[in-house]
Amino acid sequence: MNNKLLHSGADGATEHGHGAAGTIAAVDQEALEAFVREAENGAYDDGDAEPLAAAVETVQAVLEAHQTAGPTSATTKWAEAAADSGAAAVAPGHPIDRIELPTAVDTAAARAAYDAVVEFLVAAGPATDGEIAGSVMPDHRLGYAPPSASDSEAGVWWEKIIKPALGVDPTVSYDPAYGYELGGRRA
Repeated sequence: MNNKLLHSGADGATEHGHGAAGTIAAVDQEALEAFVREAENGAYDDGDAEPLAAAVETVQAVLEAHQTAGPTSATTKWAEAAADSGAAAVAPGHPIDRIELPTAVDTAAARAAYDAVVEFLVAAGPATDGEIAGSVMPDHRLGYAPPSASDSEAGVWWEKIIKPALGVDPTVSYDPAYGYELGGRRA
């Protein structure tokens, strides 16, 4: 299964061909909704059920957040995704709430930045740290200079905030060959 979504290329496409962080193009939204319907109807029963369930929950949460943007949707989506991925030992709540943030970083802004990272992974598929920082950080700087201005500040943004949050999120896995992707931990 190819988890790369088609993108119309309009309305904020980045130099990598991905949509602007925090946005879902209509064609992407339709593809995500079709994926969820197909998964619920058993189209992917030949794969590993645990990562599929985590991916479906995450996609549903992103779609819901994109449509409603309600104040409690982030906490709910992370708790549901953690429960559905079998990560019962992980505390429920947003991944940002489970890491220690630098003192100058606003928690709500860090949550928004992390949610933009997840939306980017939904739209782009697997992505490296550089692709994530290059696409998400310019709109969610959290007080740090974007990658083009200072690689060391982008490194702090990545190493102190985003990477640790990805590490505690049971719906995200890391493969050295491809980068970070949604779908839960691999065995």
